[in-house]
Amino acid sequence: MKISIKYGGKILNLPAKVAELTPKASYEDLAVIINLFSYSEYFDSFDEIIEVFSNKTGVSVNDVLKSLAFWSSEGVIDAEELKDYTPVISVSNRVPTYSGAQISKFMEENKKIASLFDACQQIMCKVFTPVDYNNLIYLKEYFKLSDDYIMLLIAHCVENEKDGWAYIRKTARNLYEDGVDTYPKLEKHFEARKNKSTLEYKIRSIFEIGSRELSKKEKEKIDIWIGAEVSEELIRKAYETTVNNTGKISIAYASKIIENWISLGFKTVEDVESVEKTRKNKLSLSTFDANEFFEAALERSEELYKSVRKEAKK
Repeated sequence: MKISIKYGGKILNLPAKVAELTPKASYEDLAVIINLFSYSEYFDSFDEIIEVFSNKTGVSVNDVLKSLAFWSSEGVIDAEELKDYTPVISVSNRVPTYSGAQISKFMEENKKIASLFDACQQIMCKVFTPVDYNNLIYLKEYFKLSDDYIMLLIAHCVENEKDGWAYIRKTARNLYEDGVDTYPKLEKHFEARKNKSTLEYKIRSIFEIGSRELSKKEKEKIDIWIGAEVSEELIRKAYETTVNNTGKISIAYASKIIENWISLGFKTVEDVESVEKTRKNKLSLSTFDANEFFEAALERSEELYKSVRKEAKK
């Protein structure tokens, strides 16, 4: 097959690295970098024509900035002002469509992604169809997620019996928009959710809430406890204190106790009981000193009374 290039009246010169980064770049990234060199005369004041550029390329201003930041981070362009730029994440909802032949060729050329496909088939316990492959490529290419991240995400969804691709894509997008975009962050996120779920269940049991939906205020209070990593034992201690003081179960009352303990730096029941013991000792000591003073004063008064009577008799 013979190919000839028809340059026409204008030629674009792109760094060779753009071709190298094609597998890593999104559709928006490529649209931006290709069209960018048509506006080279505006490089010193690109922000002035960014709206026009956005309309011409069909890429939103936010995604233009995101793409510029991407090319800058890869060393293709130099954009100092974008080094610390954090755009509002906007990920395409378009799932790519590849034929079976294209997917096979893609796997042959990329052994690493072939391993990812095999691992995900095992996790989901099924043989993938082109639809499955297309969705995996979507997660990989559009979100730039690592293989470990994708496998953990899918395993989590399967474990929760929500293994449909629509749910997986939505979960990935929500996590990505919340900044959970690396494997360590995802692992920490799932661990926090697990701990929250477990502690909330225990709180429901302690306060005899059952399965009813929490009120807005109750949820706010419980979220504060969970966020402060208050132990189950300390929560149970607050419950007991609440019932002893009020004769009823009240999350609002218990919350005041817990928040006071948090402000005092108490982490365990031992911390609370240690302070309570110290206070009781002080109170006991204070009572003893008062009694001793009263008895001494009474004895002195009697002695003074006897002395006065003795003088009177004289």
